[in-house]
Amino acid sequence: MAAMVTVLAAISQKVTVVSSSDLQPVPQCNIYTADKTVSVVTDQKGIADITAFKATDVLIFSHISFVTKEVKKSVLTQAENIVEMDIASINLKEVVFSANKVEERYVEIPARIDIINSRQIQAGNPQTTADLLTQNGTVFAQQSQLGGGSPVIRGMETNRVLMVIDGVRMNNAIYRAGHLQNVITIDPNMLDRVEVVHGPGSVIYGSDAMGGVMHFYTKNPILTTNGKFYSSGKLMMRTSSASDEYSQSFSLNLGGKKIAAILGGSTKDLGDLREGSKRDSKYGDWGKSLYYAERINGKDSMMVNSDPLIQKHTGYSQYDLFSKVLWKPCNSFSLLLNAQYSNSSDIPRYDRLTEMSGGKLKYAEWYYGPQTRAMVSVRAEFTNANALYDNASITGAWQNISEDRVSRSFGKSKKKHQEETVKIFSVNADFMKKIFGSSELRYGLEGNFNHVDSKAYNQHIVTGVVTNDAATRYPDGGDKMNSFSAYASNSWEVNQNLIFTQGIRFSMVSLEAKYTQEMMDLIKFPFDATMTQDNTALNGSLGLVYMPEGGWRIAMNLSSGFRAPNIDDLTKLNDSNSSDQLIVVPNPDLGPEKIYSADFTLGKTIGEKLQIEVTGFYSILQDAFVIQSSTYNGQDSILFDGILAAVQSMQNVEKATIYGVEARLTAKLIKHLTFLSNLSYTKGSISEGDVPLDHIPPLFGMTSLKYELKQFNCEVYSRYNAWKHIEDYSPSGEDNEAYATPDGMPSWYTLNFRAGYQFSKYLSLQAGVENILDTHYRNFASGISAPGRNFMATLRAGF
Repeated sequence: MAAMVTVLAAISQKVTVVSSSDLQPVPQCNIYTADKTVSVVTDQKGIADITAFKATDVLIFSHISFVTKEVKKSVLTQAENIVEMDIASINLKEVVFSANKVEERYVEIPARIDIINSRQIQAGNPQTTADLLTQNGTVFAQQSQLGGGSPVIRGMETNRVLMVIDGVRMNNAIYRAGHLQNVITIDPNMLDRVEVVHGPGSVIYGSDAMGGVMHFYTKNPILTTNGKFYSSGKLMMRTSSASDEYSQSFSLNLGGKKIAAILGGSTKDLGDLREGSKRDSKYGDWGKSLYYAERINGKDSMMVNSDPLIQKHTGYSQYDLFSKVLWKPCNSFSLLLNAQYSNSSDIPRYDRLTEMSGGKLKYAEWYYGPQTRAMVSVRAEFTNANALYDNASITGAWQNISEDRVSRSFGKSKKKHQEETVKIFSVNADFMKKIFGSSELRYGLEGNFNHVDSKAYNQHIVTGVVTNDAATRYPDGGDKMNSFSAYASNSWEVNQNLIFTQGIRFSMVSLEAKYTQEMMDLIKFPFDATMTQDNTALNGSLGLVYMPEGGWRIAMNLSSGFRAPNIDDLTKLNDSNSSDQLIVVPNPDLGPEKIYSADFTLGKTIGEKLQIEVTGFYSILQDAFVIQSSTYNGQDSILFDGILAAVQSMQNVEKATIYGVEARLTAKLIKHLTFLSNLSYTKGSISEGDVPLDHIPPLFGMTSLKYELKQFNCEVYSRYNAWKHIEDYSPSGEDNEAYATPDGMPSWYTLNFRAGYQFSKYLSLQAGVENILDTHYRNFASGISAPGRNFMATLRAGF
């Protein structure tokens, strides 16, 4: 792909390198001659001084994200000093950070990793970070309400996959085994990059990283590199029709030679979501919002929805703030302060609000109270090579997470409040040392300390009187969960075609949960008021990457992972998500679950024209966590919230298996036209009785055609899911059979279009329409229908 080069007189002997697609500067672009006797690097504004080059030199412009180009200096000095570079559709120089917490070339890593860079984030124009993860068709997401999105990787969800932001793990002691909405507390507008590691990552990240790791990297402050004070800013305004969305965001960077800061924030207001109108007549009114609750003259009334395509009580609002301050007094040391805060309005739990009981709505109210996430971290980085390390980083972080659940049965005056607060302190120390010339040793230590407070009460909606006669979700005496671990990994470059990796990690996890005597008397638990556990795990990995001639790449990876029971797994008392007649009770005897996984990847790249990669994986879960029928005080059913419910609990099953295939194809059809397709298939079952395992999505994927010119791009794409037949649903209830059709969740596809135009380096406009055919569909296990035809527009400005 030829780079577009425009030239004008350059008396100053300086050159500015920009992206041809959006005219934004390209910092850290290497400019050198073929013999590399002279080289320079562009600064934060994409500018470099080329005075040192001879007039007859051919300058090579190279950047990991762009197509390398060659330009004669004599041409530059006769014309405008701007070089426009095209983004590489097939990028063999892509680097990743998440696999081993150090910078590595993607092709040298045996694990499958998806990379979403800043330009892709902006082009995708997502409403939430859950939307961002699913846009390329490699991550699946379940959704119970508009303010949600629970990522699934290789058939594992919530606390079986790990979320990390800026090196700090987000998973905490109450991340549940069901469906989780915490990913929406990350604002997509503050992200610089996302990396999704497929498969166990416990060697590097510890407990929970069984299905994979999602590592979110926020934007960093930029120091000036030319001695002059540097400032830049961005504004974004977005609107969309399906949910009457209005969103805004801003960011401001101020950079000196040694200190820089970035500050950003966003607001988001969403109304009730409109679903698609084109539906299969076989399933009648399935998915329609026929009724909703409204309180009129002090009485709950079941109202008929005048437009059943509008899913009543789905809207919410949210705001997010983030800031970073970087201090770099010398080349070998830097200190980064990172603060983030997210807060929402009440978020209605739409699936629960549609449940019926005895011909009327079951709930008049059911919502998550304002969900907040606060984080402050300090990261010190050292690059003063010595006997212990070549570079090192130490990160300390504090987090405060608040989750409330508020519900009131239809026609009742008591509103139940369940309020959870989690405080987390963590510390990570990571080191890298080159040894024996061709090996890189990475090692580190990690500690995490969780404290959980759980409260519950009932409040009369008329009198306001509060009574402490509601069961808490978790033990109410103060709960703790702590972990300590050490790891080491090594990458040995046997030769230029063969790389061998090894890793090992030892982890210790302790848990203590206490009930007060008042709660023991209320619930009448058949076990001790205090539950304790101490678990250890030893995990390892072996990987091999072979890159023979001809563009082939063969990778094999063997890895193990584990998950220690957390407070939610062990102690939760909760009515099931999908049935009026199920109750999940604590199980103090639950032990850790383990995974042993094998991956094989075969890839082929033909120049800059074609890249195909297919990964097959097979995983064995030992002592897997599965919700199954149980007893409580010797009874298989108990009365809970006035309903006789069958008793279930989280239990270890001897063995379960998950296997599947992940494939992706990128093809440069002609100079400006790129074809991209991703496809994922997963199958999982409990070995005893061949019972379907929960959270296993159907076949899903995405296919697109993207056309790019100078300052303009457009894309036609389709997202699709195969059938999930009812016989393939798990009997645990986690697959939410109640929100599907009698046959299961139907297959679907959408046709979509988006385009963008860069008016100047300071102003751009994006527009598009999703679900052009206005198809009605739901993602597997979801209790809310997806958006119908959705028109979007986004205006971006900067300086």
